[in-house]
Amino acid sequence: MLNNYFKLSYRTLWRKKSFSLLNILGLAVGIGATLLIFLVIRNEMSYDTYQHNRNRIFRVVTTIHSRSNGEVLWTHGMVPAPLAPALRQDFPALEKVAVVEYIGGAQIYVPGKGIADEKKFKESTGLFFAEPAVFDLFDFTWLDGNAAALKEPNTAVLTQSLAEAYFGNYKDAIGKTIQLWSFRVPLRVVGVYKDLPANTDLPVRMAASYVTWLRRESNAGLINEWRSLSGGTQCFVLTSPQQNIAQLQGRLPAFVKNHFREDADHTTGVRALAFQPLKDMHLDKRFPTLKDDSLSPAELWALTIIGIFLLLVACINFINLATAQSVNRAREIGIRKVLGSNRLQLLKQFLNETALITALALVLGCMMAWVALPYLSDLIQKPLALAPLQYPSILLFLLLTGIAVTFLAGFYPAIVLSGFNPLAAIKSRINARSAKGISLRRGLVVFQFVVAQLLVIGTLVVVKQMQFFRNQPMGFEKKAVVLLDLPSDSTLKLKYPYLKSRLLQLPGVVAGSLCSVEPSSRSGRFTDYYYNNERQPYSVKRVAADTGYFNTFRLGLVAGRYPFPSDTMREVLVNETIIKKLGLHSPADIVGKMIAVDEGGLKSYPVTGVLRDYNNNSLRDEIAPSLISTGYDDYGTLALRLNPESIGSTLKQIEKVFTEVYPTYIYDCTFFDAQIGNFYKAEAMTAALFKVFAFLAMFISCLGLYGLVSFMAVQKTKEVGIRKVLGASVQSIVFLFSKEFTILISIAFVVAAPVGYYFMKKWLFSFHYHTDMGWGIFILAIGLSVLIAWIAVGYKAVRAALVNPVKSLSCD
Repeated sequence: MLNNYFKLSYRTLWRKKSFSLLNILGLAVGIGATLLIFLVIRNEMSYDTYQHNRNRIFRVVTTIHSRSNGEVLWTHGMVPAPLAPALRQDFPALEKVAVVEYIGGAQIYVPGKGIADEKKFKESTGLFFAEPAVFDLFDFTWLDGNAAALKEPNTAVLTQSLAEAYFGNYKDAIGKTIQLWSFRVPLRVVGVYKDLPANTDLPVRMAASYVTWLRRESNAGLINEWRSLSGGTQCFVLTSPQQNIAQLQGRLPAFVKNHFREDADHTTGVRALAFQPLKDMHLDKRFPTLKDDSLSPAELWALTIIGIFLLLVACINFINLATAQSVNRAREIGIRKVLGSNRLQLLKQFLNETALITALALVLGCMMAWVALPYLSDLIQKPLALAPLQYPSILLFLLLTGIAVTFLAGFYPAIVLSGFNPLAAIKSRINARSAKGISLRRGLVVFQFVVAQLLVIGTLVVVKQMQFFRNQPMGFEKKAVVLLDLPSDSTLKLKYPYLKSRLLQLPGVVAGSLCSVEPSSRSGRFTDYYYNNERQPYSVKRVAADTGYFNTFRLGLVAGRYPFPSDTMREVLVNETIIKKLGLHSPADIVGKMIAVDEGGLKSYPVTGVLRDYNNNSLRDEIAPSLISTGYDDYGTLALRLNPESIGSTLKQIEKVFTEVYPTYIYDCTFFDAQIGNFYKAEAMTAALFKVFAFLAMFISCLGLYGLVSFMAVQKTKEVGIRKVLGASVQSIVFLFSKEFTILISIAFVVAAPVGYYFMKKWLFSFHYHTDMGWGIFILAIGLSVLIAWIAVGYKAVRAALVNPVKSLSCD
């Protein structure tokens, strides 16, 4: 029986090759796109699921509230250095407490017999200081050695790939020494482990002993400092299987009150600690991870909805094309019924045809997804794999998708086809008008274009916002500025002025500045400050820079003067935001006044001037109150403004001079405008994804329009013949077809426009600085939809209009 159904389905599809191809292609594109979306979502949901203790691992996170009104001032995953020892003492029921300190990027040296044999590596990510307990909490596969020796200073463990890069063979790494940073902190390799999967939020490629970090002179005071946060210290705990995390959570307020002593000191902010489950860590955007590469839950929901809609749009195509061809199968159905086939058997036959088409579409869709996967991986900068045997969830997804598509796409056409009256069908009395579902088909086409136009509107808004980011004045000049990473060793720091003076002598270098951070940066130090002997209820962003900073980045004064050249902090500049927050009437009111900064003790400095406000964060956020002063010890970057006409040749000269001054340090150059562009990677990825999915939705919808026009061509065959006999032109007949779907697209636009406006307005308002949508976006969206649709159905409409009227009128 099944074999018979298969043969009949195959013959039917082969007879209607063009419609079968359209059905298969439409479903394949929808399935392929949905599969890609599923792979992205599956990857985001899979972070650290391989950890066998994942249900018992928690991260300590902090929320800081305003004491005055309870407003959330800051959320983060960092902790002060004394937190871990205090947790071990106050929470003895915890099985393990472990701390990691994120180094970020750094240079690594592998000593040789001499300087010539020395190897230098620039590692951008994955370097940590860590306690040995970290390797008990998380899963690591050891190839040689272990983490036990990390309790000793100047020790480290490496991944297999790093060990092989440094020593050729990971088996040769144990006992060898590497050196960290330009001041050459020696680290003896005591263990090598397999590289961690990409889907982890603790991407440890090298872990040096945490005690090494604590013993650094600059960190000596941190072990007793509860309110000072280093760049990336995070604390993880492992609970016992029997422990109730809610009970532990309930003890944290008393712990905070006892150790942070904020009430006694009347701090402006009040901390609240929490144990965040490891399984929630990746997608919880309130508390950034060390990797910080997650999509937000809202973005995942948006992708899920888009995937479902694309699949529905593809199924609608099938329904339209199948019902449009129902008239051509009327006699076949009538004969089958006369010969004894009941409605259930006919339903099975038509569902089998749909299943065959769906199976072919699944295969083609998987092939399309496999071809597109490398491009999608590059786009989101994450490795994605279409490996059903390795990940059974992919097989389950394909199976459920196949079943869902078969019933969604096939059930309604099967009901329509199997319901024909056999006598009327044999006598050819079934025509397009008597076939049920015309209104439903039109409604389905409207739904298709609602989805397509929503994606088009979303794409146009995101693209416009990205253009706004690129073109919005930020209060400084970002073009033709390069940033050089400088060695932090105290001996090498003495050469900073010499390097700067050498580079300023190059003809292509216009200006230069030694600084701690560039004007717009995610990094930077925030500190409390006092004005008129009153502690202000917010922190200021501290920037250390020499006097060349203002010319290099073209920052302007609105009052006062620039500080005099100095190696230490003696005078300060503030930005206009501080003036507004202090409630002063004029920028001149603060010039000459004293500001006290709390950095291990209060020190007061005169304000020499006020800088015109510039965006010192990304355009997502408002301008932060900022304070700029000189401070040689904090410098670590050399910013150079170049002549735009000779950038290429100038960069070669800069690298040559840098290598001469610092022969043992790797030259690392970054363009400032490219760095700012990296602020908006997530938005750029969203724009690219929207473009792709909007195109696919429009493509599939146009296939649906082709099905509708096919249905109309059958329905209006005699009408077209009569019109041509009476003198109608080809243009008027094409308009006859075009009018129908133009009205449907307009109805879809009436639905899509307010929905798109509502959701995209909410998205835009997530940025402090944003563009407006304007009517242009909606006019362009409807214009593109109509134009693309006209192109898609033009061929079929013209072909129907050119049919010989005699042939049209003679058909039964």
